[in-house]
Amino acid sequence: MSPEPSARRARIILNADDFGLSAGVNAGILALLARRRLSALSVMSGAPLWRSDGPRLAPFRDAADIGLHFSLTEVRPLGSDGLHRRDGTPFSFGDVQAAAWRRRLDARVIAEELRLQWGAFVDVLGQPPAHLDSHQHVHQLPVVREAVLAFVESLPAGERPYVRTAVERTSMIVRRGVNSVRAVAFAIGGRKLRRELVARRWRTNDGFSGVYDFRASGYRPLFQRFLRGVRNTTIVLCHPASGAAQPGDPIGAARLSEFAYFSSDAMTEDLAAARVEIGRFA
Repeated sequence: MSPEPSARRARIILNADDFGLSAGVNAGILALLARRRLSALSVMSGAPLWRSDGPRLAPFRDAADIGLHFSLTEVRPLGSDGLHRRDGTPFSFGDVQAAAWRRRLDARVIAEELRLQWGAFVDVLGQPPAHLDSHQHVHQLPVVREAVLAFVESLPAGERPYVRTAVERTSMIVRRGVNSVRAVAFAIGGRKLRRELVARRWRTNDGFSGVYDFRASGYRPLFQRFLRGVRNTTIVLCHPASGAAQPGDPIGAARLSEFAYFSSDAMTEDLAAARVEIGRFA
């Protein structure tokens, strides 16, 4: 007897990043959670609206994986020891990347910032993060990667999160054909982290999708491509927001386009056509 069709479906984790960053991002993610259109989200616990809006996630603690979006760029750090520019403004990705590859970052300072952001998450939600990733994938960089591994190692075994990487097979990135150069760069950047996670037998995703340049018009055809070749525990990344675009947000228009798609019947149609379902990490 052949298995039921649902048994042959790939179960992906559809993960929305940046909760806490703005009212529009928070409202969009909350609306999609209420409709069960997301199975995970990542929280910027140092962002302006985390402490005010974080409690609104409480009803969804058993419906989605709520994780920490460790942030060293674009938002002010919770600590003050060298993790910002001289004028006090947050680092850019370029700043952190250059310092990481030159090993001019202090792993102890990075670990302390992670501890503070982890604590701010627990203070508001009353539970440890289900998973750990980072804004702009900085946790895959040298020094930051080492600090993250050491921090996770220090946690009780029962509180260790699954750790996201941006690793995907190059052949699959090419097959999807969406911003392949950028997706390959992220995948290569995450390989060492993934090897370290696997060697420790810690949980991590198998596959990563959702990378694009945030400039394409029409999100539906992109998402259809993102679903190609996904496997159980593939993470598909998204950045939805509702309302008006936040002034100064470089991906504000893309956030609104994503939200419109995920709120529509087209999303469920595309998942069914691709024989994919969304679910929590298992």
